[in-house]
Amino acid sequence: MSQAMIAVFLFFSTMVFASSQQSLQMPYKDSEFTCLSASEADKYTRDFGVDVRSFGGKELCDAQVDTKKLFNDIKIVEGGQFAEGQNNLIKGFVNKSQYYDWLKEQTRGIERGNDIPWATAYNSGGYFTMQDGWAKLSTLGRVGTFIHEARHTEGYRHISCRQGPYQGVSLAGCDSNYNYGGSHAVEMEYYARVSVQGINFHPVYKKMARLMAIARSNFVFNTAVLQPREAVMALSENRTQAHVYDQGQWFIREVPAVEGRLKRTSFGAVIFNGLAAFAIELYQNSGFPDAIEDTYSYYKLMGETQNIKDFEEFDSGVKRHVVKIGNNNKLAEFDFPQGSWGSEKSLPFSVAKLSTAVPGNVKAGLFLVSTEGKIFNYVPESQQLVSQPGQWDFSNQEVVTFKNQNLILRNDGKIYVQSGESLQPWLQTENLYSGLVVVPVYDAFEVVKE
Repeated sequence: MSQAMIAVFLFFSTMVFASSQQSLQMPYKDSEFTCLSASEADKYTRDFGVDVRSFGGKELCDAQVDTKKLFNDIKIVEGGQFAEGQNNLIKGFVNKSQYYDWLKEQTRGIERGNDIPWATAYNSGGYFTMQDGWAKLSTLGRVGTFIHEARHTEGYRHISCRQGPYQGVSLAGCDSNYNYGGSHAVEMEYYARVSVQGINFHPVYKKMARLMAIARSNFVFNTAVLQPREAVMALSENRTQAHVYDQGQWFIREVPAVEGRLKRTSFGAVIFNGLAAFAIELYQNSGFPDAIEDTYSYYKLMGETQNIKDFEEFDSGVKRHVVKIGNNNKLAEFDFPQGSWGSEKSLPFSVAKLSTAVPGNVKAGLFLVSTEGKIFNYVPESQQLVSQPGQWDFSNQEVVTFKNQNLILRNDGKIYVQSGESLQPWLQTENLYSGLVVVPVYDAFEVVKE
């Protein structure tokens, strides 16, 4: 495998559990694609050298068979239409009207395998091997994988990461910068085109494209391509919408109809219920209520974890960390180089919740709150807990840091700003809320404020 160019998607698989109504656009769910004709399947097989037997045999209708999944992906590539439109992720690495022909030129063959289980797919001299992780992806994730691998055929390779979860390890998983035009950039450009220029893509597919572009672009390039700012997101009392305060304006975003706690992620926010996390997309509403499971941030690791009491993805400097608290009251941090959870550490107290801020301290971090109200700061570099002064007031639902101030959501549903020892209503808002986070808003996409 020394000659193989392995595209390790590093757990950025995209599994979507959602439902949508039939629309005029191309479908985004495998189950909504119609049967292919035998002639279409034969054409795709010839054009891309598909080893049909390795994918489960020739299948025209049933997307439970991996062959049909691959055919669905090729159908999306062949049928996708793009208009004009500007975006700082669109550089013209691939001609927008020639994705099918370009992929055909870069693909000598495609087979199904499971010889490198920690990879989603790899490219060896133009021959792509789709791993088990590939089969778990959404249509968008699989198309992105296809495009990513094709760029490797042209000689583009990855280098070690200087930031993100793989910072400081030898694994080659990043590109030096966006203008290098490597596999990451070509993949991100496709997502941006779907969102900004796409004509006949389903609105949920376009939403997923924005989520994927943001989640990956913010760490796979050693020179930052996106610039973030911070905004406040508050979940309405009836949990039917999110109110976002950004650059002096409020706007509304659709939220998944699921129970759980509002949490910050590297791409924005999720609703976390202890079993899964469902994405909230910041840039525009799709008009569809489909609950999109988060497989963009590292909340995706919940799919491999059971019995979770709390979970947090957070950055410390340039390094990204993921920590879980189990129902057994043990703490573990994910070991990215090893691709598995580190050893569990028993805690000498019962954890009530995790918080990224505490009252009176405007420095964000990760704090454990005990059921007795004691507060401990988790130091990821040493994996030690440091006791903090004061007690947690359990009439505080959430505490966040925004613009060097603590905002506090109280049990009365109102948001307050801390001023010394006192609390004052924040922005005089009369709305009542059930969740509060500070979210990153990146300059990759326009924020449609409605």
